[in-house]
Amino acid sequence: MLGALLAWEHGGGMGHIVTLKTVAEAVDDRFTFDAALCDLTHAGALSGLCTPVQGPWLPLFEDDRKARGSPPRATWGEFLGDVGFRRPEILRESIGWWQGVMRECDISLVIADCAPCALMAARGLGIPSVAISTGYLTPPPAMPRFPILLSQHSTCIYDEAETLEIVNSVVTEFGVPELAGLPEVYQATDQIIFSIDMLDPYAAWRAMPSLPPMMGGEVGPVSDGDEIFVYLSNAKMADPAFIEAIGNIGRPVRLFIPKLDPSLAASFSSLNIRVERAAVPVNLIAKRSRLIVSAAQHGITCLGIASGLPQVSRPSDLEKQYNAEAVERRGIMQLIDDKDLPAHLFRSTILNAYEDAAMARRARALADELRSQFDINQRKMIRRRIADVMDNRI
Repeated sequence: MLGALLAWEHGGGMGHIVTLKTVAEAVDDRFTFDAALCDLTHAGALSGLCTPVQGPWLPLFEDDRKARGSPPRATWGEFLGDVGFRRPEILRESIGWWQGVMRECDISLVIADCAPCALMAARGLGIPSVAISTGYLTPPPAMPRFPILLSQHSTCIYDEAETLEIVNSVVTEFGVPELAGLPEVYQATDQIIFSIDMLDPYAAWRAMPSLPPMMGGEVGPVSDGDEIFVYLSNAKMADPAFIEAIGNIGRPVRLFIPKLDPSLAASFSSLNIRVERAAVPVNLIAKRSRLIVSAAQHGITCLGIASGLPQVSRPSDLEKQYNAEAVERRGIMQLIDDKDLPAHLFRSTILNAYEDAAMARRARALADELRSQFDINQRKMIRRRIADVMDNRI
C-alpha cells in the first residue's frame, strides 16, 4: 500500500485529530499512515492507524499586534502574518522539515488539517495533497486576497502584498512556483471541507461541494427533549458569571467540558447540573435537549442545526463569532456579544431562548431545509474524492 502523511500545524483541541482520523479511516485499506502533529495531547486517538510524532507548530507572534493596540485579526492573511508567514526563517524551517519527512517516509499523499507549510512542501515535491477542515479554517486558493469576514473587525496591520513577497522569497527554494496571491498557500490537489454552506465564509469560491460536518455521528430533527445542553471546549470558558447563570436555573441542565477538573465538576454538581465526564453521544444530545448553550464551536453548532434545536452562544474567538452571527441571522440562536454580561442577564437570555416557541419552530424548519447537506454519505465521498486525487482527475 502507498504511504500517506497526516499533517497538522496550528490550532488546538481534538477536532483536528478527529477530522484527520475520519479521513484516514475512510481509506485505510489503501494507505499506511504516518502522522506529524503540532500537539500530541490527543495523539492516542490515532493509535489504530499510526504512532504520531511531534511536528512543527506555527508559533504565534503577537508583539506587532499588541504594539498597534491589539486589533482582532480582520482576515486570514492577518492570522498568517501572526504565525510566522512574515518571518522567512520560520517558513524555511517548517517547509524544509516537512519535505524531509515526506522523503524519508516515501509519502505518496499528504492529508493536511490546518497545515499550509505541509501543503507547500508537498507541492514542491510534486506529491498529491488534500486540505481538510471546516470552511473557515481552509480558505480556497483561487481568491486573489483574503477578505474581511466580520464587518466590525476591519483593521489590518499587515500589507498582504508584502506578506506574499516574503513567502515567495522562501518557497521557490523548495520547488514551489511563486504564488500569485497569499491564499495560494492553501493550494492542494483537492480541498475537502466538512461544513454546511451557511458556516463557510468562502462558499462562493469553492470548486467542489462540502461534505457533512464533523459532529460525532448522525442525527435528525427531534423536538421532545427538555434539557439545556451546555458544551464548552475548556474550563477557561466557565467564568463565575457563566457558572452562576446556569446554576440552579430551574430547568434540567447537562454539562460537558473535556478534562474537567474534579473540584470544578463538584461545584457544578452542587448547583443541580448534571456533569458528564465523557463525550455525550450525539443522538442522546439531540433526543434529550431543548436548547444548546455553547461558544459556537463548529461541531456543536452544526449538531444543533441538524437536530432542529435553538441555541445560545457566547463566542470565544472570531471563528466562533462568525459561526454565531451566521446562525443568528437565521433566527435560531441568541448571541451574547457582551463578554461581561451580568449573570442574571445571561440567565434570562438562556431562559427566554428555552421558552421561545417561535425560535424552536424556526430551528426545526431550518433542519428540514438543510437536511440534504447532512445526509450525504461522508465516508463514501471521502473515498471517491481521494481516489480522484490519486488518479490526477482533479
